[in-house]
Amino acid sequence: MVISLRTEQISGGEIAYAAISNRGSAPVQLQWLRLELDSGFDSASPARFFKHGYQSWSASYPVAVGLPGRLPTRALLTRVAHQSEIERPESAPEHATSELFTIIESDSSHERLLCGFVGAANQITTITVTSPGRVSARALFDGIWLLPGMTIPVEPLAWWRSGEDAGRMAARWAELLGERMNARVKAPYQRGWCSWYQYFGAITENTLRSNLGKLRKLEAEFPLNVVQLDDGFQAALGDWDHANSKFPSGLKQIAAEIRDAGFTAGLWTAPFLATPDSNLMRAHSDWFIRNENDEPLRVVKNPAWSAGDDKCAYALDASHPGFCTYLEQLFNRLVHDFGYEYLKLDFLFAAAAEGRRHDSNLTRAQALRRGLEAIRRGVGDRTFILGCGCPLGPAAGLVDGMRIGPDVAPYWGGDVEPGTKLAIDAIIARSFMHRRLWLNDPDCLMLRTRETHLSSEERFALASAIAVSGGMLLFSDDLNLLDTESGKVFRMVAQLGTEVDNAASKEPPIATGLMQYEAIRIVMAHGSDCVLYLLLNTSDIAQAISLATLLPDRGRAALIGPGGETAVPEKLELPAHSSRIIRC
Repeated sequence: MVISLRTEQISGGEIAYAAISNRGSAPVQLQWLRLELDSGFDSASPARFFKHGYQSWSASYPVAVGLPGRLPTRALLTRVAHQSEIERPESAPEHATSELFTIIESDSSHERLLCGFVGAANQITTITVTSPGRVSARALFDGIWLLPGMTIPVEPLAWWRSGEDAGRMAARWAELLGERMNARVKAPYQRGWCSWYQYFGAITENTLRSNLGKLRKLEAEFPLNVVQLDDGFQAALGDWDHANSKFPSGLKQIAAEIRDAGFTAGLWTAPFLATPDSNLMRAHSDWFIRNENDEPLRVVKNPAWSAGDDKCAYALDASHPGFCTYLEQLFNRLVHDFGYEYLKLDFLFAAAAEGRRHDSNLTRAQALRRGLEAIRRGVGDRTFILGCGCPLGPAAGLVDGMRIGPDVAPYWGGDVEPGTKLAIDAIIARSFMHRRLWLNDPDCLMLRTRETHLSSEERFALASAIAVSGGMLLFSDDLNLLDTESGKVFRMVAQLGTEVDNAASKEPPIATGLMQYEAIRIVMAHGSDCVLYLLLNTSDIAQAISLATLLPDRGRAALIGPGGETAVPEKLELPAHSSRIIRC
């Protein structure tokens, strides 16, 4: 076996192109290839690295280099969902490993180092930082066989040093990856309504129809173009073209009513999951990834998805040609026969789960892409595809939008427990991806003042983070619970979000403290002939901030808060769980 390597010079660094060739007479099984990089930083000096998460819901945050692992022991299914490897090798412990790319910042240098893969179609990749002085980059081959005479390219690895802000370095990396992956970044800004966060799995045809009627009447207050039916309509998980008894009119009629009301019809599916009570699993048990006992592989446990004793969902095998043909035909029918032109594809990590596949010579990244490519062929180029719960790199070039954080919730949560705070953290951490890899989906805006535990400040914190991120804007409230103020907040987010989105092709929103988790988070974005600053306090106590350095000329700026616009003071006190936007 021979490993070849060549490098290409880029500003401040290089891109390495490696390949593995089998010059022998016997097949060779590949697990991973590791490239070692000297960072140039003092190994004894304190340093931080940006630990980027695996999939849409996985957290991304700065971590001190060299500290012992403090991550809680994760249950098996949690590791399946949130780590690219269920078991990390000893040389790449989970607490020191980032997915796809990282940035290192050392106290001994005024520069930072970015190290990241700029291809993701063929291998899932990781970056490990156990010392400030050394970086280990791995491309995972998942046990595929390299036959005699074959050569397999490794995803290209880029690195460079720079004194610029970490957020801008991350945006440059995302642009490099997006260019090589032919990222779909031209879709129009999306505004819509989704059924999930008000009704969850209890959504019914009549409830959807009631909200649809109100949305039509309130078009001026809530200008939007998409109405998306989420989880709860399907006859069984896996049988996406058959509705349950709560939707007696059928999916085709529901789509027609949404379109007749003047909206694009949207539909949720989890295309790589099925439960034992589905027709799909009963008829095609050979279409599933297998575990070590040659049984279908469990990847998600959700009691709401199955009436039987088995509350698990199983991972479908996108390397199977029969399943891919089925996917293409199914989604062709959902779009071109039923009329759904906006598709939310959820729990996509299932297609990349570790296990035995029909085609053992596809990596997990290739299998996931093969499934997404089948869906894209079925729906055509014009249908908007939103990825969710998805390993980020392999989906670039196939989806138009991507969830970049965990679910929002009608409560705040904390640093570990799920809730709206963690969703806001992700909006900030991955803001640089917008219009570089796809349209960022920050998840739904929460507007209602009843049937929620979010305070007015917490609701505005989420609203302002979505606005300044420039990402997609969907809300998910019962229209009966909204008032005039709710409409004002929605229109504010829509206006600012549209401005930021229009400017994002030149420069995406930039989080100025990407490498430092401070009490006050700041995101800068361009609007229409202005600059917007998001000042965010996600801590549990009030925080004071001086605006003199940030805004030398406060007279030409306005402060936007829950009560509207006011003059910008010299000093600002942000309550706990709150934010303000400065427009200047």
